[in-house]
Amino acid sequence: MAELWDIYDENKKKTGKLAERGITKLEEGKEYHIVVQGIVLNSKNEILISQRAEHKTFPLQWECNGGSILAGETSLEGILRELKEELGLEFSKKEAMFLTDIKREKFQDIKELWVFRRDIEIKDVKFNDGEAIAAKWISIDEFIEMYNNGEIVETVDFGIEEYNKAINLKQRESYKYIGKNVKLKIDRPLGTSHSKKYPDHIYPINYGYVLGTISGDGEELDAYVLGVDKPLEEFEGKCIAVTHRINDDDDKLIIVPEGIDYSDEEIRRLTDFQEKYFESEIIR
Repeated sequence: MAELWDIYDENKKKTGKLAERGITKLEEGKEYHIVVQGIVLNSKNEILISQRAEHKTFPLQWECNGGSILAGETSLEGILRELKEELGLEFSKKEAMFLTDIKREKFQDIKELWVFRRDIEIKDVKFNDGEAIAAKWISIDEFIEMYNNGEIVETVDFGIEEYNKAINLKQRESYKYIGKNVKLKIDRPLGTSHSKKYPDHIYPINYGYVLGTISGDGEELDAYVLGVDKPLEEFEGKCIAVTHRINDDDDKLIIVPEGIDYSDEEIRRLTDFQEKYFESEIIR
């Protein structure tokens, strides 16, 4: 069965076109596909690496696992799938922390690195798809030594700088609100404009913030209210999800009246008026 990829532009926006792996030639400097890599760390800040099977490119070399995301997948969905397929490890979306992205003109891809923290027994690693044959935990010093000795895949795109950033990553404060009731102050009611500077940017839903909180951008934690079709000044409802912006440090809570739920697709459609300008993942 053919493996299909979504084609992205240089700004990491979908073009609406698909590529077939090994068949489609992407236009240099204009078209890319997304590759993901998972950096799994334990409580000792050791790195989980696996050894590639002999039939793979870079045979018997070691790596941090990942691969190309499939058509219709998000970056986060892709790395969760890759880690499950190659290592038998199931992580939740809430465990994932976005590290960085790298545009690689040589491969015509944009590589996204995700960090996961968990203490894992090597005996619990399962090589279900035969892509890897062994795994082990190593320190960053051992990692660099192995890389310099040619034992680690040269395209790993992970070194001291990325490691230091990875060990200091923390989960988003916004995640703790998922499943809880939250009180909001509505500063942009349904039907109002964003500001005098953007008078044509009209809010089709109520938008507000949680008092007494600080988001990644230094302001209060913002929220979308779904399921209410009239302008509000205040609102209390349940947080069913978080729109986690990958390329902007400003997550958004998704708040609804008690007893109402929305799918990821519905959330994306209802918040697209604003979220279309950002790359994001829906976290539950």
